Amino acid sequence: MRPIIGVSGKLVNHPNPGSPIGCFLAAGYTNGLAEAGGIPFIIPYLEKEEDVRDLAHRLDGLLLSGGVDITPTSFGEQPVPGLGEICPERDWIEAILFDEMQKQGKPVFGICRGMQVINVYLGGTLYQDLDSQKDGELVQHDQRAPHWYAAHHVTLTPDTTLHRLFEGRDRIGVNTFHHQAVRDLAPGLVATAVADDGVIEAYERKEGPYLLAVQWHPELMWHKDRSFLALFRSFVEACQQR
Repeated sequence: MRPIIGVSGKLVNHPNPGSPIGCFLAAGYTNGLAEAGGIPFIIPYLEKEEDVRDLAHRLDGLLLSGGVDITPTSFGEQPVPGLGEICPERDWIEAILFDEMQKQGKPVFGICRGMQVINVYLGGTLYQDLDSQKDGELVQHDQRAPHWYAAHHVTLTPDTTLHRLFEGRDRIGVNTFHHQAVRDLAPGLVATAVADDGVIEAYERKEGPYLLAVQWHPELMWHKDRSFLALFRSFVEACQQR
């Protein structure tokens, strides 16, 4: 049986006035999971916690996708001027989904915003806005190039899952579309990729259920560079094995 994997999406308004609010998810996520052997399921914006938890029980894994900023009160801070759009409904539903996945010992994969929210849920903190909060010269983290293009490089940590997935390469090129990032890594997580300016670009959990997260967007890259499909395959395999 192919594992059923829930994927979070963006809460959006339909362009036609008076039309209902709905959920949007870029096809690269769902097609990447399907290519890797999973059955993707886009998670609806349910309103009752019991319904969200009941849905989580029926999933084999959870992919937390990219999107808008995280409410800073989630990690004990007040908003700074550089904070972008937030979505309290998404913060709420993803927190419940992640909590239920952890209780059930199910695999979780985070991409961009997903990487940031997992770190917060586990007790870490974020830069609300890199340009205004991080010292030193930064690489460009919001690229002005095609979405699939590897705009900057990251250094991979040896002897980690990520290092093995990229066949032992020490550096890889990645795409980048973010202004928030992990600041203090949550307990139990290990940084597995770092940009040249010191920004953590990936992490994993050494012990416990499968958990891996990346700051870049492999769902936009794997069609052009199949090596990035390894991230989806590793996650789907973990869901299958469970």
